Amino acid sequence: MKKDFYIFRHGQTDMNLSGRWQGCGIDMDLNETGRRQAWQLARDLKGRGIQIVFSSPLKRAVQTAEIVSSFLQIPLKIENGLIEGCFGMAEGKTKQEIYTLFPDVAKAWQSLEEDSMDISFQGGETKRQIQQRILKTLKKIAFENDCHTFGISAHSAVVRCFVLLFGLKLYSVPHGTPFHLCLDDEDFVLLD
Repeated sequence: MKKDFYIFRHGQTDMNLSGRWQGCGIDMDLNETGRRQAWQLARDLKGRGIQIVFSSPLKRAVQTAEIVSSFLQIPLKIENGLIEGCFGMAEGKTKQEIYTLFPDVAKAWQSLEEDSMDISFQGGETKRQIQQRILKTLKKIAFENDCHTFGISAHSAVVRCFVLLFGLKLYSVPHGTPFHLCLDDEDFVLLD
């Protein structure tokens, strides 16, 4: 069984613009730039054979997925397992505020090394927990659907933690940039 996934971060929100971390607890709409990014993403995904889009339930991901699914004329489904990571006490704060309030955790959170995978902000998820949740969710999508090519509308930490499984260390994830993965039987491969 071979299945292709194009996973992407939603378009920009006003909180992204102001440098505030949203996490799963803050549910913002796309701003005008974010809508433009979603339309550009939709055009970039044309011709890749995507048959359905699955989205995180948060508005910024759903609105991005709606633009993509509308442009490609394919169905859209919400998948709760794709929700952004929980950043606990760091949600709603700027990076500077986070580094001031939680210097050790913030430094470890930004690190992409193995020894930082099990650290979280108080009340939040670890990078390993996010990574394993997304791996499980994408396999569920693959095995429960007859489609062979999927669009996945998700979030920065989701993409960042997932591609780390393949050795790709991203310190930031651009809005609306798709990452192509292939599931061949049980194993994922990052293609580009």
